[in-house]
Amino acid sequence: MVETITPVVHGGSSRRYWFSVALHTLGATGSAALVGAALGGIGALAGAPWGQAGLVVLAVVALIYAAREGLRLPIPLPDRHAQVPDWWRTFYSPGVAAFLYGAGLGAGFFTFLSFGTYVAVVAGAMASGSPLVGAALCIPFGVMRGLSVTVSRSARSEDEAETIMNRLDELGSTSAPRFANAAMLVVVGAAALAGI
Repeated sequence: MVETITPVVHGGSSRRYWFSVALHTLGATGSAALVGAALGGIGALAGAPWGQAGLVVLAVVALIYAAREGLRLPIPLPDRHAQVPDWWRTFYSPGVAAFLYGAGLGAGFFTFLSFGTYVAVVAGAMASGSPLVGAALCIPFGVMRGLSVTVSRSARSEDEAETIMNRLDELGSTSAPRFANAAMLVVVGAAALAGI
């Protein structure tokens, strides 16, 4: 997917490359906002905010996924375990493909998730009972997923871009990101418990 959004695909044109990055980030941010707003709306329909009960649920979700990350417990992630369709990059123009890839990634659960942090974020979105708060909670996830393609901005070929992304995947499987996510989840869980 990232091979679609490299300067080499755009003939070395910096302007076209950054336009694709912007479309990708817009797609990711928009779909993350829609997911957050929908979950906040579902929470509202279910009577959220749920006061102390909502904080307990948020704390439990955050601490379960903190244990997953920090202790490497086999707790599943609610994701699709697949990439966005590869055929998009051959069927659509680079800009449309970039936007669609961003939209697929920003929604979170339709592709791979590496860590459980987003699960706690969407639990907070639902528990808020507000589409606006839900969107605000999920937007940073979409922005960061969208901008992540810029790590390959120096690639001079599709193979080089793939090598960069493989190295990034390897880094993501080390203990440092796991512990960073576990620490953030502990902070979220503790903050939720402190609000009880």
